[in-house]
Parts: sequence; C-alpha cells; structure tokens
Amino acid sequence: MIKIAICDDDRDDRQKLDGMIQKYAAGAKEDFCTRQFESGEQLVDSDFIPDILFLDIMMNRKDGIQIGMEIKNIKNDILIVYTTNISHNMAVALNKVHSFGYLIKPIVEEEFFDMLSGAIRQIKSNHTESRNIISFVSSGNKVIYLHAMDVYYFEYVNRQVRAVTKDGSFVCKETISEMAKRMEKYGFAMSHQSFVVNLYHVDSISGQMLIMKNGARVYLAQKRMSAIKHRLILLARKSIGDGGYNGH
Repeated sequence: MIKIAICDDDRDDRQKLDGMIQKYAAGAKEDFCTRQFESGEQLVDSDFIPDILFLDIMMNRKDGIQIGMEIKNIKNDILIVYTTNISHNMAVALNKVHSFGYLIKPIVEEEFFDMLSGAIRQIKSNHTESRNIISFVSSGNKVIYLHAMDVYYFEYVNRQVRAVTKDGSFVCKETISEMAKRMEKYGFAMSHQSFVVNLYHVDSISGQMLIMKNGARVYLAQKRMSAIKHRLILLARKSIGDGGYNGH
C-alpha cells in the first residue's frame, strides 16, 4: 500500500487533492492510505511517514521548503510534490529539497494524475531494485535503510534492541521477537532469547557461542542449537549451488 500525505493550510485545497487521489485510485485500481495535515508542524510531529507528499509552499509559520527539508531528514526517499499559487519559489524548492515535482494552483486534474502516476512508477521501480533493503526506525525516530546482508546481528541489551552492522550499530524501536519474525526470510534466526543473527555471517560454532565473521561472539542457546546447525547446513548448500555468497 502506498502512503500519501497532503499538507496544506487551506482545507478546500486539501479536500480537492484528496478527491483527486480517490478518483485516481478507483480508475487505476491502486490501494492508497491517505492522510491530511493542516500544517507542516503537524506532519513532522505525526507518526505517519508517507511515500508521496503533496506539500503547499505558502503556509503559516514554517513554509513548505523548511518542512520539506525536515521531512527529508526523517525519510530521504519521500517523493515531495509542491503545490503553490506562484512559481517563482519553485527553483529554490527543487534545488534545496530535491523534490519530485510541482503543481501550480488551481491544480488541473489531468496534470495531477500525470504527476501521481509518475510518482507511483518511481516508487515501484525503487521497490523492485531494493527488495533486500530494510527500513528500521531508530530510537531517535529516524528511518534508517540497510541492505539485509549489511547487518550482522540484533542484540537485546539494557531493554533495547541494538543492530550491529558493517558500518556500526544503532538502537531500533522494534522488539527482539518482532525482529526475529521480520528478518527470518533474509536468513536470520534467533540463536538466543537476546540475539537474532544473520546466518550468512556465522563463521563457526564454538561450544554455545556463534563466532561471527566480524569477530563477535554471540550466545547460542542449547535448545536452539540443532535448528541453527540445520539452517546453517541448508544455507551452505544453497551458497554452493548459487556459486558462493558474495556479500549481497
């Protein structure tokens, strides 16, 4: 499902855009989740992270350019389409925020459909190219994107889940059990109640420890040992069949 946000301090303009989105969805048989925001501050403070954002430039307090820069810090690949009554600010918006495009009010339905269709194609293309790119919400509410194979393991420590990656570590908001379920299809397994490991990065087993390829030692519970060994054998066979694991 594609998530779309409309941020505009004019209620009529928000309703108009929402109506166009619903009309497009019905005709194109697309499934959208749409939310409206009457200010940029309301959008930034919400927990709704859209894929596409229709953002008015001229708003009270913070304008659309400021909000666009802030929202890009939360999720860099949001496709921002600016809406405005005037065009002279668009060069600034396009250059500073790297927005997807802009629409001049009053917005023409055909132009809106063309813009929305292009944004959807871009999202679907990005999704196809990055099937193994996983998004994580950090403890600071920032969305972090990583390739699954860049993660060594997740550790539950001090009531937090820490992701250990090739480029360092960060704290995730998800629980360790949620992480285990989510990451299983990428070759991860729960080796201990406090660890979810990337089996592709296991170098060896020593007693009740997994020795990871980054040198880390991860606990392996006795009751999970048989299942972990079985999965390691299956992955080794698959790797040989695929011509060897190359890191991605």
